[in-house]
Amino acid sequence: MAISVETAAWPGILMAWEAVALTLLQTVFGRKRFLGISRDDLQAARRYFLSVFVLGLAVPLAAVFLLAAEPAEILGGLGLRAGRWKLGLILSAAALPVGWILGKIGSSDPVMRAFYPFSKKAMTDQPTFICYEAWYFLFYYTAWEFIYRGVLFFPLAASAGLLPALAVSTAASTLFHIGHPETEIFAALGGGFIFGLIAWQTGSFLYLIFIHAALGIMTDTHLFRIAWKERNGR
Repeated sequence: MAISVETAAWPGILMAWEAVALTLLQTVFGRKRFLGISRDDLQAARRYFLSVFVLGLAVPLAAVFLLAAEPAEILGGLGLRAGRWKLGLILSAAALPVGWILGKIGSSDPVMRAFYPFSKKAMTDQPTFICYEAWYFLFYYTAWEFIYRGVLFFPLAASAGLLPALAVSTAASTLFHIGHPETEIFAALGGGFIFGLIAWQTGSFLYLIFIHAALGIMTDTHLFRIAWKERNGR
């Protein structure tokens, strides 16, 4: 007989799993652990992105589809839906110039230049860089927003209200930035509240994938351009 877990149980189940997943991503499947194994920072970054995707997104999604009595209802409650798509598309488009400006500012910080991108080998040439950023977007940012603006935000907002949901999801995402440049940790604190409000207003976390990725990828792009010019004496 197939297992069918009732809808009401899923928020707690998914939150518990993401707590396990985030612990594993800071330890056994951490980027530094992979770097210590291979010493190839491009390979290490790709393994890390894939681990974030599998643990943070693929496993819980598979569990919902296989075990939930009403999977569509569960996923909709997590913000995996179109929501207010017009507003979402407008905000996603606006993220591109904003990301370009903030990325330009961030790329001038020596600490950020030393930390990003995760893989320095990714800046070898343009095809390698583009492939790296594609992995970053597809595997890292999709899972990140599912975890923090999906699992850790929408169920809490529905049961406890907007402010507690903002506080919990922002605290969790900010703490995961420990070890990153200090300016980014403070940015994560402010960004967590802003991103949570965007999720709330659009009724979906899908647009946050593009918005968040625009900030990170634009920063990497500016850093790539700087490294390219220095390497080619321009």
